[in-house]
Parts: sequence; structure tokens; C-alpha cells
Amino acid sequence: MYELLETINEPEDLKKLSVDELETLSKEIRSFIIEVVSGTTGGHLGSGLGAVELTVALHYFFNFRNHDSLVFDVGHQCYPHKVITGRRDKLMKLRQHHGLSGFPDPVESCFDLVKTGHGGTSLSTALGMAIANKLAGRTDRTSVAVIGDGALQEGQALEALNHGGDLRDLKFLVVLNDNAHGIGPATGALASYFSKFRTSSAYMGAKKEAKKMLKALDQGGGAIGRAIHDVLDHVKAAAHGLMPAPHPGVLFEELGYFYYGPIDGHNVREIVDALENVSRVPKPVVLHLITTKGKGFKNEDEDFYAHHAAGTHQKVTSHLPREYSRHGGKPYTDVFIDETFELMARDEKVVAITAAMLQGTGLQKVLHKYPDRVFDVGMAEQHAVGFAQGLRLAGHKPICAIYSTFMQRSVDQLFQEIALIKTPVLMCLDRAGLVGPDGATHNGVFDIAYLGMLPNVVLCAPRDGTELKRMMRWGIEHNEPVAVRFPRTAAPRPELELPADQPIERGRCEILREGPDGAILAYGSMVYHALDVVEQLEKRHGKRFTLVNARFAKPLDEAALGPIIEKAPVVFTVEEHVRHGGFGSIVLEFCNRSLLDANKLVILAIDDRFVDHGQRVQVLEDVNLHPAGILRSIEQRLGLGSDKAHADAPAKAVRVG
Repeated sequence: MYELLETINEPEDLKKLSVDELETLSKEIRSFIIEVVSGTTGGHLGSGLGAVELTVALHYFFNFRNHDSLVFDVGHQCYPHKVITGRRDKLMKLRQHHGLSGFPDPVESCFDLVKTGHGGTSLSTALGMAIANKLAGRTDRTSVAVIGDGALQEGQALEALNHGGDLRDLKFLVVLNDNAHGIGPATGALASYFSKFRTSSAYMGAKKEAKKMLKALDQGGGAIGRAIHDVLDHVKAAAHGLMPAPHPGVLFEELGYFYYGPIDGHNVREIVDALENVSRVPKPVVLHLITTKGKGFKNEDEDFYAHHAAGTHQKVTSHLPREYSRHGGKPYTDVFIDETFELMARDEKVVAITAAMLQGTGLQKVLHKYPDRVFDVGMAEQHAVGFAQGLRLAGHKPICAIYSTFMQRSVDQLFQEIALIKTPVLMCLDRAGLVGPDGATHNGVFDIAYLGMLPNVVLCAPRDGTELKRMMRWGIEHNEPVAVRFPRTAAPRPELELPADQPIERGRCEILREGPDGAILAYGSMVYHALDVVEQLEKRHGKRFTLVNARFAKPLDEAALGPIIEKAPVVFTVEEHVRHGGFGSIVLEFCNRSLLDANKLVILAIDDRFVDHGQRVQVLEDVNLHPAGILRSIEQRLGLGSDKAHADAPAKAVRVG
């Protein structure tokens, strides 16, 4: 079935094939990826399927083994690249525990120069490499960035595009993989601009202009410059309405790039010919390829999101235990959406914002009902935060729904637009904590630190689905910026939730259990893990612990926690966040200020490292934040005997309240 593919063990093997054979190989790679990813591993399927031919052509034409350089943006386009660069047999472990990353990873291969999981970064990196090559006299080396039309909207990408266009005698190639999508349909003016050239007569007109340029290139000498100026004159004339057809390269050519395209991104021969031609251009080049996201997989499906990703097959996860005993309710994301619907129904001033994550945040469901009150700003988190400020200052109540890992990109806006003048925006940080298969680039384990350092920002985290709803209702009406973090997992089953007796009040915690032998201060997603541990401590050792649902990391409930810390012989904080700058650090600082005995405090958090991919329960175990790991940490601190067989068994679920 994969006759040609089985002969490809490294990129150099491609050079032994004819261009016609490369076309056949591309079809085999596409079929192989669909079989593995949709049938077993799950993953970001669509973008890679659209990038098969361009990836084959790039590896055929260039030498990326310690010579030319290649950077993908966003990195999940890289599945064909992984297959070609010696990792075909490892693809069955894609995004699995101790398996291949779903993104480029220098640990895996010399062909992966960077680990790119956030969009818009490739042009800066590749431009830096191109300039370094020029400075070192390596004039035979080309630096290539492959960027999608969705990622090109990101601010850093536009900054790099602006910088690179002002340079000459630089072998810098931008391959624009234009599939009219980000995760879902591309949004904004740039998306509209590119869409004109996918269906209009401008596509054919651009091909004629390309032929004109190629003829001039073949003549050599000063003809190159004349050809560029001739086409630029054509573009400028069209832009001023003097000629009927627009030219797709006007944006790039006005920025100083040599533009080539658009061409068929699924025609290997055409791409290879284009690479040969633009390699002779003495300036930065944009090569524009028109591709189909998810090519070969559900292309008849009108659901844009059907092409983006495939879920992990049950055979990969069925052997894994529950995350904690009461686990199994609705995903927190679904609870967030349910409450967003409720808030919007009650108050027409409530609006929602996301940054190219309508599907991931669930807001595409809300968009269908409230199309004028849900805003997808594209891959532009910094703009999303500033936009939220403007909406709030003009009288609306914005919910800014951005993954924790992506909100990092807007730290300056969080400072300048939100915290500095105390703008009351409700920030809902999905994927806070360990996300599982997407790994280190997507783990949301830094938000307490980067938000907690800012004055005027309230930080809270719910213990279950009911509390998430209550925090959102409270936060949307509060007169300060409020950030609510919640994990990528299911909430506790509703019938097993602890009673919701205490109202949400700024900086007030909730005492769930009381006991004389110690205290556990749990934050957000760790409350029910800690509840399992408290029950096991009493069952196995007769130890009765106080359990606190902290609710707020900032402001901390010092009035309630002070006496608990002072009285307890030992105190454990538990959080799904890095240790430095996290909830435990905030408690430790409080102990220091209040002259409480900090020696009795033990912080259970993620150590100073990046956590790799795996299923969520597996990576929680890696960092000892599953119930058995928390229990062992406490037993070791107390000098209690640990029966590993019992410690690894989840606590039996019981109805509470």
C-alpha cells in the first residue's frame, strides 16, 4: 500500500525519485497520516494534510540537514515533515506518552530547529537565521518559513514581515500556505483579501504575471529588476483603479518582497519549478500556495472544524484510570458555554471575545445564537485584550475567553489596558493546567504568576462545574478585572459535587473539612484530588485533615487561612501550576508577612521544568499531582508508611451532601 513511502527513511531519499514519483509519494503520505492519526493517535490532522506536497517539494529542493533551514508556523503542519525525516515508524506514538510531539521538537530530530506550538513566530526566527547566514558569508543557504494565512495575521508575523521586506541580498523565503483557515474559517480583512484570489479571475491573471517574471529571470542580468518593477507598476495601477483586475501580491510587493503566485499547492512539479525560479531572486521572496485544509479527509463536509483535528481513539485511552474518584461530569469548557449563554440571555450588554479559538472555547455555539455579540479577532491575543477594554469602557461587559497558554502573549496589554486603570473585564482562561496530548507548548501553568504580579487583578479558580458558573456570574458584575482559570478535563459528576452553600465573595475561601492533623489548601482543579487524599488519609492512617477550597489566589483569604496555618501541625498547598509564582508561593509570602511558621508549609506544584505530552492522567502522574502522588507526598512528609497498591487505587466515589 505504501510502496514508495517505505523507501523514504530520510529526506535525501526523495532526491532519488522523479517528480512524477513525488506526486505518488505525496498521495501515500496523505493516506498514511489519515490512517494513523484518524484511526489511532488523534491530532491536528487538517493542516498537515494540506501541506503534504509543499513539504515534499521543499525537502526535495533544499538540503535541511545542517545547511538550509526550515521553520513551520503553526507547528502542527509538521506531520508530513516528520514522516519524511525518519520518524514514519514512530508516528503511531504521536502525541502519546513518551512518544512523538505533535509539534516540531529539536529533541527528536536535527530537522526540527525550534519547538513551535504558538502561531506567528516563524518569520522572526527564519529571518534571524537568514541574516545570520548573510553575516557569516553563507550565501548558498536559504532560510525558509512556512506560514499559514491564519498565522500571518498575528502581530509578530506582521512585524517580521515589515522588517524583512526592507532587506536586500538575503536568501529568505516565506512560503504562504493559504488554505483560508486557521482552526476554523480565517477571519478579518487579511482573510478577505486572500479569499479574492482563490476564486476570482485574479488567480489566472497572477499566473500570467508569474510567466512574465520567469521569462525575465531566464534572461538574467538587469532584467530581474525590470520585471519586478513592471509587475509592481501593474499592481499599483490596479490598486488605483486604473486596471480592472487586482493582483494578489500587492501587499507583499509594497512591503519590498518578490511575490510569486498564487500557485497550486498540491502540484509538486509546479512547486518545485517555482522554488527553482525564485531561488535566483536577490531579495526576500513570498511564495503563495493555494491549498486545501484536510485534503483527502472529509472534504465533502461543510463543517470547517471537521478538517482541523481528529480525536484520540479509545483503544489508546481505555486502560487509563479516572483522574479522581468523582470525575466524569461535563467538560469545563461546556460548563463555561452553558453559563455564557445564560449571561447573554440575561443581559444584552454581555459580549464574548476569543482569538482564533471559536471551536476550542466553544464560543462557535454562542455565535450561532448571538452573531453580533461574539467576536473572533483572529490570532491576535494582544488585540483581544485591548479590544475588551474598549468594549468595557463603552458600557459593555466583555468575557475574554482565551486559553491560559495564549493569554501569555498579551502580558503588556493585561498590564496597560486592564490592570493599570482597573478595567472590569472577565477573563476566562480555559486549558489552565496540564492539557495532555498537546504538551509543553500548550500547558497553561504560568497564569497565576503572570497575572498575579499585576495590581488590581482578581484571580480565582472553581472546584467544580457549579462553582465555575457562580464565579462567572459574580465576575461579570465585579468592578475589577477578574481572571477565572479552569482545566481541560471533565468537571466532577454533578450528583457527587460538594454542596454549594457558601456564596462567592471576593477573596473568601471555603472550608470543606476540618481536622486536627494537618491542612490541605487546594486551588481550583486540585480540590477533588485533595478530597480523595483526605479520605484516604483517614481511611488508611486515621489522620483527619482540614481541607480548604481556596477559591481565590488573589486576594488570598488571609483572615480564614491565618488561623488554619497557625493551628495545623503541617500545611500542604496543592495547585496545577508551576511552583514559582504560583498559589503556594502566594501563601508562603503571606506566612512571611504575617510571621507564621513557614517551615510547616509544603508546596505541591509543578517543578521548574516543561512538562511533555501524554494523556492528562499520565502527565499529572508524572508531576505527582494525581491523588496517589499527592497522598505519597503527604505520607512521606509525615513519615507514614505508604502501601503503593492502595495509594495507586482511586478512592471510591461517594455521594456527598
